[in-house]
Amino acid sequence: MRKIAVFALVVMLFSISCFAQPAATSEFFVNDFADVLNEETENQILAIGAQLQKDTTAQLVAVTVDTTDGQEINEYTLNLGRKWGVGQEDKNNGVVLLVAVEDREISIQVGYGLEGRLNDSKVGRILDNYAVPYLKDNNFSEGLENAYKALTSEIYAEYDIEMPENFDLPEALPEEDEDIDILSVIIFIIVLLVIFSGGRFLPFFHFGGFHGGGFGGGFRGGSSGGGFRGGGGSFGGGGASRGF
Repeated sequence: MRKIAVFALVVMLFSISCFAQPAATSEFFVNDFADVLNEETENQILAIGAQLQKDTTAQLVAVTVDTTDGQEINEYTLNLGRKWGVGQEDKNNGVVLLVAVEDREISIQVGYGLEGRLNDSKVGRILDNYAVPYLKDNNFSEGLENAYKALTSEIYAEYDIEMPENFDLPEALPEEDEDIDILSVIIFIIVLLVIFSGGRFLPFFHFGGFHGGGFGGGFRGGSSGGGFRGGGGSFGGGGASRGF
């Protein structure tokens, strides 16, 4: 009985965290709940997002909120992406770009299918180079639009599709500048030790099993009738955030 009560509590807390986020607007790709974006930026993001989905099936969603109400911004953004089902269910190719205006924080969370291209290091550089300098001056329109365009360029590069010229998108960041993934290096060293020790090195390691944090994306965007909505994509916690 006690286990059932604990399980019910966990489910309830998860449900609360999911439903704390607002429902997506019918425009889906741009959701300015904090009312800080000018009309030109909203129209530009909407046009780019619609074209990106048409060309690649990926979904890139920009969101502004006043505050996350005390919830850690990466967790908030992750839950929002799951609730809205950003990205396609069979490709998990969604990205959420979210600014919490009063909290002075910005987060980018990436679906499983794009984490290879948009790893944590690259996402952090996009925030540092394209968003934070403008957000510090309260220029939310330019900061969000710049970051959105930079992410769009990376997604087009991932699918090896030529970018539309009419959106003035920046070039994708070069792969050779990527920081080395420390976890990958550690795993590589362990594999080498096992190989060259004939397996004798293996018993000294006791692995407890690692499990990704992803959830199935069985949620749809909050719009009804016309407009855009999510395709049911999944997120696993890849991304980065910054304060400004």
